Amino acid sequence: MMRWVYASALSVLLVVELVGLGLFAKGFFPYKKSIPGFAGREDQPMDIGRGLNAPATAQHNNSGVSAEPQYDRLVLMVVDALRNDFVFGNESGMAYTQNLLRSGAALGFTAKAQAPTVTMPRIKALMTGTVPSFLDAVLNIAESDTSSSLKHQDNLLWQLKTHGGKEINMFGDDTWLRLFPDMFTRTDGTSSFYVADTVEVDTNVTRHVRPELERDDWGVVVLHYLGLDHIGHLAGPKSPLMRPKQREMDDIVRTVHEIVADQDRKRMAADARAKPTLVVLLGDHAMNEIGNHGGNSQLETSTVFVFIGSGIAGQPMADHGRNALSKLLASNVQQSSLVSTLALLFGVPIPKNNLGLPLPELLGGYSDRERLHMLQTVSAQIYGLVRANENNAVAVDLQQIIANPAVYAKADCSHIDTAGSQMQCKYEAALAMHRQASSNTDVSNVERAYYEFMELASTHLSRASSGYNLQLMTMGLVLMAATVLGFAVLCQFGGTSLIHFKSRRLAVSLPAVGMWATYLLSTLSSSLIEEEHQFWYFWVQTLLALRLATNGGRYRTLAQMAAFRVVRAWNQTGQFWAGEPDVRQYLNAPENAWLVWVLAVVTLGAINAAAWALHRRYWRSVLWSRAFRGLLAYASVCVLAYHSDRSHEGLTLGVWKMVRACLPSDSARLAQSVYFATALLAATSCAGLRRAGAYVAPLDALTGVMPLLLLLSRPHNFAVFGLFFVICALFFPE
Repeated sequence: MMRWVYASALSVLLVVELVGLGLFAKGFFPYKKSIPGFAGREDQPMDIGRGLNAPATAQHNNSGVSAEPQYDRLVLMVVDALRNDFVFGNESGMAYTQNLLRSGAALGFTAKAQAPTVTMPRIKALMTGTVPSFLDAVLNIAESDTSSSLKHQDNLLWQLKTHGGKEINMFGDDTWLRLFPDMFTRTDGTSSFYVADTVEVDTNVTRHVRPELERDDWGVVVLHYLGLDHIGHLAGPKSPLMRPKQREMDDIVRTVHEIVADQDRKRMAADARAKPTLVVLLGDHAMNEIGNHGGNSQLETSTVFVFIGSGIAGQPMADHGRNALSKLLASNVQQSSLVSTLALLFGVPIPKNNLGLPLPELLGGYSDRERLHMLQTVSAQIYGLVRANENNAVAVDLQQIIANPAVYAKADCSHIDTAGSQMQCKYEAALAMHRQASSNTDVSNVERAYYEFMELASTHLSRASSGYNLQLMTMGLVLMAATVLGFAVLCQFGGTSLIHFKSRRLAVSLPAVGMWATYLLSTLSSSLIEEEHQFWYFWVQTLLALRLATNGGRYRTLAQMAAFRVVRAWNQTGQFWAGEPDVRQYLNAPENAWLVWVLAVVTLGAINAAAWALHRRYWRSVLWSRAFRGLLAYASVCVLAYHSDRSHEGLTLGVWKMVRACLPSDSARLAQSVYFATALLAATSCAGLRRAGAYVAPLDALTGVMPLLLLLSRPHNFAVFGLFFVICALFFPE
């Protein structure tokens, strides 16, 4: 009878836990109201400036189209993790791009991305003008995921293909293929998760550049390069590979620019109606000081826009003893601005859910009247989103504004309390000022009114889309905390005492409950995402201290605590203490390069020695044991060669040169050898283990996978993996 009572109680607790988790998830992943369907010509507003002040012409028709496109073709060159100082900084390797910016032949901006700063949500934002969610960051990991496809969402590529009649081709990161199925005519996708490859992943894109651009049947070409991002993950932004990669990207910019400029001259000479090509160099996100990304730090969100093409009128900049481009590091625009800007330049409808403001610097080639109608078009599209999200924002009566523009233009919107009504007031005021403007009037105040409305609406809607429902999150946390407490009470009355510290197991019940309770409380902190590791640092040492107080093997536990303290001090991560001194900084100093390689060799030697000792005692088959140890030794040497080749201060000993000559000469081949050897190690381990006991199997598996982990790490972190191996091994008494 009691068994059924406890089973029923556990079932209830499970249901409550799932309900709490669901409420928390609903609050953490806010629902974003969007307008379904795709924008068309009929959605564009009639120019409110027409009438007495702007008589109808051939350029002002009923569809609302008020200006000819400025460009015929578009090249989007996306360099993954391209941080703004990689292009504008003093140490940039992109000399050709910098010369274009200095001469005024290109326009540059620091484009601010929003978290999460990973590829999939950033591409979504760049092509739809919307605010990404953290759920997109989760889906970014799943290469087979199709639930986040933009096939049924309005986006810039769809508009260019449908209303612009462009043939679109894509070469590079295959995330584009998952987001835009059936969009591209010619493609060659590359996987973004083979991080060890920094060469072929870009070569596979570059080989298409000249053959594709020299054809005359394309309208849009997307090039997405991954090598720079991979270098950041492998060795950080200060890696010796970073400047050569920047120079490689700069050479591609030069090649693209020269090809399209030559083609434009020929096309425009043969056809008077032909328009030039626009080249846009941009990054999807940036990287922090150690080469990673995903968060909201200044470095991770500061990427670039560089617009290159005929008609781009940048301001020439002279250095005068300092880098004049450094001011572009502070020339911030929102990354979502790309959608509305390109839609206007190519004369296609703006995607319905766009929140980006057009860049005024790129609209200088239009007349005042055309530019005002463009701003009216973007404002109308954004106001449609306001109405969809704010109940107190109603449809604007254009006839009333046309009849009484002075009344609306003088309206004081600052005293309106509700957000929807205030945004409606500012929108109506901008329309009224637009209506009052005449051909001989300074229209800067009208432009300013439109931008004030768009900035207010965009900021408000962005916060609503990315904000959290704290009420639902709190309810979810309360239910999950009640589940933990209920489970504790159930265990107590069921005979499993929770106030029992003399267990010989590592995790006693009461500390486990305390750990999860404090974790639930820590989720209320806004710093949890950046500093969650501090929570686990504390609890790992706490549990080890409890083990020291209650169990035997005190010397083992003390050694574990000491090793873990060294691991904790090795890399300062997060946001608050990222710049504090640590072991990594000491090892990365040029004068300590020798110590890095000593620790790397010692770590690899210790792992191989541990495998030898383990196999000597437990393996039955000598043949399988020798095969395992041989593969492990070969993979270890390949790992050492891989990292040595990528370092300015790699191994130079004569003995090492002889060993290196026997290994694959190419870094990519070395990485492939390690992957292949890891697979063989797994197979050999399964075939040769005498018994998969509680002690042998985990250590053997950890030993076999260690070369792959070290391949994906950096040389100064090799010793961290060695310490982790020691901590794990000390848990086993034999």
